[in-house]
Amino acid sequence: MPPGSHRIRSIHYLRMIAAVMVVTYHVFSYHLMSADDPAMTRWLREGVGLFFGISGYVMVISTSASPPDPASFFWRRVRRIAPLYWIATACVVIGTGEENGWKILSSMLFLPSMGIADGPVLPVGWTLNFEMAFYALFALFLPVPRRIAIPALASILILASCISQFPDPPPLAAYYGQPILLDFVAGMLIAHFDFRLPGWLTPLGFLLLALAPQWTDIRPLTVTVPVALILASARSLDHKLKDWPLPTLLGEASYAIYLSHLFILLPALLFFGQDHAGGGAIAILASIVAGVIAHKYIEIPLTELLRQVERRGFGLAQQADGQAT
Repeated sequence: MPPGSHRIRSIHYLRMIAAVMVVTYHVFSYHLMSADDPAMTRWLREGVGLFFGISGYVMVISTSASPPDPASFFWRRVRRIAPLYWIATACVVIGTGEENGWKILSSMLFLPSMGIADGPVLPVGWTLNFEMAFYALFALFLPVPRRIAIPALASILILASCISQFPDPPPLAAYYGQPILLDFVAGMLIAHFDFRLPGWLTPLGFLLLALAPQWTDIRPLTVTVPVALILASARSLDHKLKDWPLPTLLGEASYAIYLSHLFILLPALLFFGQDHAGGGAIAILASIVAGVIAHKYIEIPLTELLRQVERRGFGLAQQADGQAT
């Protein structure tokens, strides 16, 4: 973490944990490793819910001091999310010979295929459909005073999260109107009200993620409440956390790890076969290493290139304005 960085260590390290959770879950769900009770490993998939909670938190915190205009905000999110995802998607298209044009186009545009195709080309891309929709909605509320915007947006997302529970909702509404939206709400409200709990409750949040599905199948109780508990309590640990190099690096590379890990797990499955504990452990480690490499040598250079293009374009625009006046 560079000196003077405003990065929140607890949130940054939770990114690392969320990415490793998803990778480990897929090691089990793709049967590289087996568990005596598969239900005991399913909670790891809720690394996605933790990612969504983090997104809600970070969007509020990062725009609170000086809200950007909606277009600039949304462009920065596209610049952050899209390039690496497009590259990963293109690799899958080339590798699989995917010919469904709508599936490819909807994947690239972060849109659901709505029954025309079976989800995004890159399977984990479904989460980015929700992320981009959240960013677009969040952008619309940026011009509104913060004391009104955050509660209003949270209320809209809460109402929308109920749509899929009604009989025969329109397909698009059923797709986006899922309880998973409440994870964004939890992060937003914790950030907006600066709500914190004692740091020792953080492990309890992860324990609830693992155990709550044994007691109920109501997702807000099995995921959103534990995620909120993790976020609110982890914030109280910041004074104890240091700039440890490895967790910092893995937090920075968490998005790349998330996008790239299936490129490692599926070949590992072919090489080691199913239910190979050693192969599963190697696949987890290799996925993390591959994600770090993708972050350092693809994601960072791409992001910097886009920033340079953006700065150059802004400079040319200013020059043209100067000449015009």
